[in-house]
Amino acid sequence: MRILRNVFLVAVGLYFLVPLLAMARFAFQSVPVVLLTPEKLFEGWSISGLLEVFSNPEFQKAAITSLQLMVLSIAVTLVLLLPVAALVEIRAPRMRTLMAGITLLPWVVPPIALVVGVAATFRNTVPWFLASPYSLVPFYVLWALPFSYRALDAGLRAIGARTLYEAARVMGASTFTIIVRVIVPNMIGAIIAASVLTAALVLGEFAFAALLLKETLPTFMAEFQRSEPRAGMALALAVMLLTALIIWVGVRVLRRRGMELQAAGV
Repeated sequence: MRILRNVFLVAVGLYFLVPLLAMARFAFQSVPVVLLTPEKLFEGWSISGLLEVFSNPEFQKAAITSLQLMVLSIAVTLVLLLPVAALVEIRAPRMRTLMAGITLLPWVVPPIALVVGVAATFRNTVPWFLASPYSLVPFYVLWALPFSYRALDAGLRAIGARTLYEAARVMGASTFTIIVRVIVPNMIGAIIAASVLTAALVLGEFAFAALLLKETLPTFMAEFQRSEPRAGMALALAVMLLTALIIWVGVRVLRRRGMELQAAGV
């Protein structure tokens, strides 16, 4: 069984590693495949294309926009979802299954149908909002809902939120005080997990931004790769590594705090 497990892990590793190596070779090595020999395996490597992308003003603008959307999406998700998840856990635990089903609804509706419906509804009433790149924040919050809610819900159950609530109520604390000063400090791990998952989704989401004609990092990458394939591939690889780094940092922070990943919902 151990041999089969090791073979499976090696196969999965190669499944992910080989395409990344192919991307890196195409993006950073100028030697064509037909001329690639063992002697030229380490020749022609350069990151000049990636440095050129970083100095592009349009890239800088798109990257700043995506970072702003990421921070706002995380903030809105936590402000709206954390109190709701906490109240469901401590006051109406029977609704947990219903909430889990409701949070899956955004993934039932296709992005194009969701965008067209919202745009048709609000184009005549609040056109200034749809014209702003920040109009993507509600879509990102909805799209991240299944992941962020489950991370928070798992964290609430792991810390025994209902027991903490009842103990604090006996001592005379209000519901708001309990959530802010008792529940939240004890579920930092779940909050970090929900934030990391939301950040990874925002950095890679393309459909909503493209349908609403917004310039974000994924839409810039799609347009840039048409004119500069190598530099565009290098940028795509860098964004993939950045997303993986964000997730890795979140996992490391959880482990340093002595928290199990299952308790954080990951």
